[in-house]
Amino acid sequence: MLEIIPRLAGYGYRRLDLNFCEMMNPASDIDEEYIASLKRLGKDLGLEYVQSHVPYPRDWTALDEAEREASDALVADAIRYSVSLSIPAIVIHPIRGGVKENVDYLRRFLPLVSGTGCRLAVENMESEAEVSTPDQLIAIVQELGEDAGICLDTGHAHMRGLDIPGAIRSFGDLLIATHIADNHGEKDEHLFPFFGTISWEDVMKAFSDIGYKGALTYECMFFTRHLPRSLEEDVVALSLHIARVLEEMMG
Repeated sequence: MLEIIPRLAGYGYRRLDLNFCEMMNPASDIDEEYIASLKRLGKDLGLEYVQSHVPYPRDWTALDEAEREASDALVADAIRYSVSLSIPAIVIHPIRGGVKENVDYLRRFLPLVSGTGCRLAVENMESEAEVSTPDQLIAIVQELGEDAGICLDTGHAHMRGLDIPGAIRSFGDLLIATHIADNHGEKDEHLFPFFGTISWEDVMKAFSDIGYKGALTYECMFFTRHLPRSLEEDVVALSLHIARVLEEMMG
């Protein structure tokens, strides 16, 4: 991150997501000194860290007690780091199971954000075995209270076959974060908008209709993985142009 963030700033980005999921899964050597370096870097470059993503196990319910404790400790560390960086939306995956299981799981992390101005953003997943529908997310967040909100992953929603604009309107002011990615409805391809089959004009109108003021956060890490480094500047420029088009669609 200490290498990547200055490059993104140089290309024109000023609001960034910090993906602790990639930095810390399944183990981490990140510490408070590293977080202090990120904080200094953001201040020096005039950046705002608006969102983060905490680590997650592939299936928390399948872990034994020791493994669960280790997983929870990793998640808790990432939440503390996010709070230290004053990141307002801290994205967390639900575990396998329904509303009750997830309220019980997520509630243990609420004291870490209570009174800080930071909130947990519970993300929609893509399979029927996981929390993936608007009704489930709304029920969980309403039970958790004011320290929680919803993160809409457009790619997951498209794979699940959801009416994405309808979901956005049902979330209303519970929606505090996004993962903006496209796909063709079958795999989590993590493409830039307009490279898959999501109807972005309809999606952006729905954001506008609810007065969404949060970040539109790209989650497009696979888009560039086969491209040579010489195309990096062109790809980042394209991402910024696409963002402007999305903003224009919001009106």
